[in-house]
Amino acid sequence: MKSIASFLLIAAVVLGALFQHHRWDGHDVVIWDVAGYYQYLTSHFIYDDVGDGSYTAAVRRQYRPEMDGRYGLVPAPNGQQVMKYPMGMAVFYAPGFFAADAFTKAKGEYQPDGYTAGYQRALALIGVAYALLGLWVLRRVLLRFFDDSTTALALLAIGLATNYFCYTAYEPAMSHGTLFLLNALLIWTTVRWFDTFRWGYAVVLGLVMGLMVLVRPTEAWMALVPALWGLTSAEAVRQRVAALWQHRAQLLVAVVVAAAIVSVQPLFWHQVGGAWFIDSYPGEKFDFRHPHILDGLFSPRKGWLVYTPIMALALIGILLLRRQARAALPVLLPLLPLVLYVTYSWWDWGYGGSFSARPLISLYPLLAFPLAALIDRCRRSPWLLHGFALVLVLCVVLNLYQTWQYYRGILHCCDTTWAMYKEHFFWFEWPQPGS
Repeated sequence: MKSIASFLLIAAVVLGALFQHHRWDGHDVVIWDVAGYYQYLTSHFIYDDVGDGSYTAAVRRQYRPEMDGRYGLVPAPNGQQVMKYPMGMAVFYAPGFFAADAFTKAKGEYQPDGYTAGYQRALALIGVAYALLGLWVLRRVLLRFFDDSTTALALLAIGLATNYFCYTAYEPAMSHGTLFLLNALLIWTTVRWFDTFRWGYAVVLGLVMGLMVLVRPTEAWMALVPALWGLTSAEAVRQRVAALWQHRAQLLVAVVVAAAIVSVQPLFWHQVGGAWFIDSYPGEKFDFRHPHILDGLFSPRKGWLVYTPIMALALIGILLLRRQARAALPVLLPLLPLVLYVTYSWWDWGYGGSFSARPLISLYPLLAFPLAALIDRCRRSPWLLHGFALVLVLCVVLNLYQTWQYYRGILHCCDTTWAMYKEHFFWFEWPQPGS
């Protein structure tokens, strides 16, 4: 099947990029955000310094002396130290962490300190696995609404022409590939639950929703997927209300499961920091009166449609959802503006050192529907299909090239201007002094 071939091609390109860059051989996986997520595991299972973090910080400084070993720790009301970042990613790191820990202890060549190369490679590999599994789940979802050829092209567009590739091949331990998987699972589980109303799907729906919020609290907005999916008419709303009332016990269980998972974070805060809620981002706020939506979409700094232009086709494809995959339309119409508004109201709307708009990657499984709808329309006309194929090839080349430039530091991680963008566009290396 063509969609399987697309998936295998994406996996091959991702793994090829992963194994050739220096992070695979060094200690550049557990840094910045990843170090903050990961410290839940090392502090609890290796150093027993939860609430303090001193031992973990000392070890981190051995590997990256130029970085603050206590990065990601913030003061709690009771004087202890708590992790800045939510604990959700630690749950997903756990299989890789425990496997690496057992392997390191059995082999005996390195200290089982949580930060040697084996641990870092394990986090990278498990991150790639989650992201690729998300692409496979998305394939299964799309095949329910589109044929195999359309699905294959949509997968190629998402996998190789967006910043999904960057955060699968170059920074796989970040949260974005995992959230991509969870969002694909959310759509799949929503569709299957409404088709069958089986208890298992209700439980998984609550599990997925809870884990998403535990990884990134703003993912709570994805509750709009099960809430609005398929509500394309007044009759559909009436039937949905009746079905949910009939299966209200399943709905209640899904909500309870999600709430139980989310409650782990305030329980941790209370146990370690002495308060049920702790502002773990002190001094970092949303400014809802001054969102940077246009900057976020079109600026050279991190403009989503500048660095990931293929997604402009997905936005156009929303107009075609009335004819195909209509079930996604009631979700996208309120969710997309909500996500853009909240995302670009954050004080650092560029989100630190990153490529394109990394917070939007979790939205790609949903945006795959309008993208596939546009592809399906193009396939009905040879001219449109040839035009789309050309655009896809150009977007893939641009994405792979600029991802490589970002990785090499040619594209500035934080503050690119139009002047810098134009000057550096054809650079393959930094010029040598005097050249």
